[in-house]
Amino acid sequence: MGGRLARVFRTFNVESRARREISKEKPMPAPRHPTSRLDELADHREIQEEIYRKDDRLLTLLKDVYVESRDPPVRVKDGGGEHLPCKQEEKRLTKLGHLGDLDVKKVPKGKISIVEALTLLNNHKLHPQIWTAEKIAVEYSLELKEVNSLLEFFIPFAVQEFPKETKKAIKPT
Repeated sequence: MGGRLARVFRTFNVESRARREISKEKPMPAPRHPTSRLDELADHREIQEEIYRKDDRLLTLLKDVYVESRDPPVRVKDGGGEHLPCKQEEKRLTKLGHLGDLDVKKVPKGKISIVEALTLLNNHKLHPQIWTAEKIAVEYSLELKEVNSLLEFFIPFAVQEFPKETKKAIKPT
């Protein structure tokens, strides 16, 4: 029902509305930039003839020009490998976590994986006498200063479970 009503209003007095729009005065276009007037000059015959006319004097001068060029000798740079690492980074095998195939297998020396970081933080938290900063530095190939910073500023989460209260539940009536 709504479609029919919309169509009636859409087609009502279409011809007179169209004539009114067509008969309206058109807006005046914006003035052209001076560079666009060059196309108008190209339509003149005299200018076209001047452009395409062969000038014998200029042609003889152009024929007299002789250009000789040689490429400079190619030099091989001695320091070509400046931006390349001089040796490949040493990598070590990681202590694998519980994810198996998704775990990182090799880590560059001086770095640790997330699983290893959480493991060493937890080990230090549970047994600080056994897992000292020096032992962690040797075990994971890290610098002692970095291990001390890691142990000082990163604290693993502590999960605390509170005992359930033994109050009797109120029975719904």
